[in-house]
Amino acid sequence: MLFTKNIILEVVRPYRGSQYLDGRSGAGYRRVALLPPDAGEMEPDILYTCLLSEALLRNAEAPGHTYLCVRDRITDDEEEMGLLRGMIVVNENRSVAWLFNLMQTYLLSLADWERDMQRALLDGGGYQQLLDLCEPILKNFVLAVDASYKLLAYTKNIPNIDPINIALIEKGYHTEETLQKFKRLKRFELYEKETGLIFSGPGEISRFECVSKWCRFGGEPLLHAVMVCSQTPLSPAITELFDVLMEYIDRLFVREQRLHPAEIYSSLLYDMLYVGLDGPFAIAERAKVSDVPFTGFFNAYRIVFEDNATVLVGRFVQDLSSYLPSSWIIAHNYEVSVLNAYPSADVRKHSGVNLSRLLPLFEKYGVLCGVSESFFALPDFKNACIQATRAQTLGAQLRASENSWGFDKDVFEAARRARGGGGYHYDDIYIYLMLHIAQSGAFDVLSNAHYNRALDSLLTYDKTNGTRLVQILYAFLICERHATAAGRILHMHRNNVLYHISRTEEILGADLSDYWTRLKLMLAYHFFELQASNRTFIFPEDGGRRSHRA
Repeated sequence: MLFTKNIILEVVRPYRGSQYLDGRSGAGYRRVALLPPDAGEMEPDILYTCLLSEALLRNAEAPGHTYLCVRDRITDDEEEMGLLRGMIVVNENRSVAWLFNLMQTYLLSLADWERDMQRALLDGGGYQQLLDLCEPILKNFVLAVDASYKLLAYTKNIPNIDPINIALIEKGYHTEETLQKFKRLKRFELYEKETGLIFSGPGEISRFECVSKWCRFGGEPLLHAVMVCSQTPLSPAITELFDVLMEYIDRLFVREQRLHPAEIYSSLLYDMLYVGLDGPFAIAERAKVSDVPFTGFFNAYRIVFEDNATVLVGRFVQDLSSYLPSSWIIAHNYEVSVLNAYPSADVRKHSGVNLSRLLPLFEKYGVLCGVSESFFALPDFKNACIQATRAQTLGAQLRASENSWGFDKDVFEAARRARGGGGYHYDDIYIYLMLHIAQSGAFDVLSNAHYNRALDSLLTYDKTNGTRLVQILYAFLICERHATAAGRILHMHRNNVLYHISRTEEILGADLSDYWTRLKLMLAYHFFELQASNRTFIFPEDGGRRSHRA
């Protein structure tokens, strides 16, 4: 780190410092040193400390260096125009040793600060650690927020007396009132365009002067760091030191974006899924500045991988983004959540087009994808992701053993309900989910249920007598009691179907013209299918896996 003339002037300002520097003087200094006895030992990027009388003599002998001097003589205007060039003079009765120690101590503290920031990045430190380190240097309140104006870090040991930032810390994000103020001041337009430091006078966005900067990724402004000069006035030196801090914040920011490409999107959705953000008003406030619509025609995908050990999640997210450029993607612990917004209410149709395009990508990465029901307000996103998770886990579970009734392959393909290519839909599994919950709760609703026992007895009858009444009854029920349609599935004449159905009614003691009888029998079939899958089920809200026997 090179120490600029502005930093030097900031140190001597309380001691009535005068400076005689021009644009050519001191772009930056490596260190401070005492004036050597030999001019040949001097280097242009070192700041030399001495008495003013010594500096005047040396400047006449070897011009082009910079001096930090203690005034020990009076100078006149002619000298000021000539030999004083390149000098910073302390106009107090002080010793050279004192001045050297003052400057050396401060420059060493800056060198330590930069070394500590470098070490923090190497050790995997975050934004809060960088702001903790800047407190004794900047001595002002500094904060960092993301693109949704959620608070990421702030200087906790610096007094915060600005009402806007007091509210920010209390809520964890900027309020709607604050965002409206930014909008009136046309700050959002400025933030979109400005890539350097942004200065704000007292009374604009704060009671105090502020300087800020956005970190960008892919051209998008995604992290905003702000220094509020409530303790130390804004000066060229403080501005330069804030810019040094921003270099390290930007390095950390870029590293995080490269490691976690899904985080280029607003953390709003992440907080909804994993942090517990659920208040509709808070979600609405943050959605307004997160480029995420609060209402619309939505559904959610929840994606996991068949083999986490071999998949590069970051690369998958990048590829997925190219297929779904208008969707919002969040990746966390080998789990990818997608918020899809569509142009019309026919969400199932639009989603089907997406999933058809995604099939090659899913096959490449070994993806299991669950698809939620449609929803129309952003606060329902988390519930939709739970639906999609259950659709994926239970759908894959059932798919592994879904030919539970031993149909021939062509018969099975004709009888089963298609679940949509590329994903498992909640609409197709929620009956099984209800049965699962009914069985696995505190009270087993399905235990000793009459039609479950009836279907079990029919399975036993088939096994004993070499018949297939269970298959015929299933086909008859899914064909809504149309014997001809059932016969096509079973490769049987309709009269033969009706004969076997009559026999089944006798065995079960059931009347299949009764709606409730048919419904309970179909639920019994689905329950037996669920039992056949017999695998672990995931409840996302449990924070992990919980084993259930279906």
